[in-house]
Amino acid sequence: MSTRYEVEETLDNATIDPALTWTTGNVAEAFPGVFTTLGFTFIHEPMELAFRKMFVSLGVFSPKEIYVPDRVEDMFWTLFAGRAAANIDKFRTIANVTPGTSATAVEQQLFGYVRPETIDANTTRRYPVILAKAPQAVVRLPKQHDAEFAELRRWRLEQLETIGYLDHAGCAALLDDARSRFESIMIKHLVVAFVSSGLADRLAAKLAELGLPGLEAKLLSGVGSDENEVAHDLWALAHDEITLREFSDRHGYHGTNEGQLSGVSWREDPTPVLARRTDYRAIAADSPRAPRNRSAEQEQTRLRALAELESSVPQRKRVGLGLVVRLAARWLALREQGKAGYLLTFDVARAAMRRHGALLVAQNVIDQVDDVFHLSYDELQRGASDDRHADVERRRAEYDERTSYRLPQAWTGLPTLAKAGESSAPSVDGVVTGVAASGGIVEGRARVVRDPSTTELDDGDILVCETTDPSWVSLFLVAGGVVTDHGGMLSHGPIVARELGIPCVCGTENGSYRIVDGQRIRLDGNTGTVTVLSTNPNRSV
Repeated sequence: MSTRYEVEETLDNATIDPALTWTTGNVAEAFPGVFTTLGFTFIHEPMELAFRKMFVSLGVFSPKEIYVPDRVEDMFWTLFAGRAAANIDKFRTIANVTPGTSATAVEQQLFGYVRPETIDANTTRRYPVILAKAPQAVVRLPKQHDAEFAELRRWRLEQLETIGYLDHAGCAALLDDARSRFESIMIKHLVVAFVSSGLADRLAAKLAELGLPGLEAKLLSGVGSDENEVAHDLWALAHDEITLREFSDRHGYHGTNEGQLSGVSWREDPTPVLARRTDYRAIAADSPRAPRNRSAEQEQTRLRALAELESSVPQRKRVGLGLVVRLAARWLALREQGKAGYLLTFDVARAAMRRHGALLVAQNVIDQVDDVFHLSYDELQRGASDDRHADVERRRAEYDERTSYRLPQAWTGLPTLAKAGESSAPSVDGVVTGVAASGGIVEGRARVVRDPSTTELDDGDILVCETTDPSWVSLFLVAGGVVTDHGGMLSHGPIVARELGIPCVCGTENGSYRIVDGQRIRLDGNTGTVTVLSTNPNRSV
């Protein structure tokens, strides 16, 4: 079986326990694409520790579980062919000892589907410890989360001003600082993800009991998120209400391939943002499509859903159910804030590493600035001063090859790689099904998108993709609806779709490979279905 050291060197698992099940589901949304050596070694250890420290803070784990296992099978996540995958069996074990959730609930909320063989085997053995620790941790976390996020914003701007003057030692020290901050915000982010999943599941169960299935999508609309501010500031930039520097200071840590350290942020290249200014200028301030007006309408949608809920339940049950709704909404907003938080650490780390790369090029250690991303965290911390051309060339070649492959959504043992852009599933001429994530029905032209930075959408086009991250929000402002392969109700795409009031179906598994770019489709966010209305693609702009 592979060890952690072998994975850090090869960015792959050549052997694995054939009984374990893995998924690209939620983890692929956080870290989409292929890892470079530096990208993986920068977050591998802190990410694994963050999972474990998070569960210790909630009482699910004892402190003795805070370590990085040597065996990949004991880890919460790893890589296959350079791409991230989560250990479903590990999460299922956790769910079975946690009050208020189950293996079924965790799989549905985090990954967008439940395997037929999943069996809930809940046990109460950790309940006393969890009940003693978890309430305190949960009560304190929102304020702590807000404070740390604000500090990360301040720290990012402060560090970006000084990076151009750093030497090798200064770059290495800043990378280490960014890594520590990544682990810290990730611990809180994972608590939020775990608790919000449980709250959403509890809310959905209560609504089903009341004969109101599906109302949770409306109740979880208009909760506010970091992407709301991105959307508004994109509009404000187009209308000359703020400058590009102001926009970059606020949101420049987003950008193409932002979930990878080697990605290029809007701070470095604002071209994808500037290219869409014409679209946003066409949206008047009083238009229902303006981001602020969209957010206000979704708040009203939420209030109407609350009124519907209150009218459907006895007085004695309203207080308790209302508390669950408020908590779910608050923690859902924190979920997107946490994602923005770790992206702030990425932006500082990538800036420091591009500075470090420039210094290494000057010393003829590497050929190009971005070659630094093919060195490891430990190599850079030790001081990479000798010739690294051969190592970089080999690792870059492996990286380039892996970009042409993708992993399945879930598998047992070792995965079967598929060619990127290709699917064994036939093109659909009927209906694709998924999770009803944001209500509404819309018809339009399907635009199958792999790279948001190189795609233009016409108003009303329906965005069809594998998954999304915050850098996709500029497309959401134009799209009439969203269809994703991965994710569940609490994934990024559905959250942003609900905030902007556009229909969304997620968790289709392979919808972006079955729906053909240019086909006319009907997206029903109320039922979780996508119907192909015309099998003849119309790709004209």
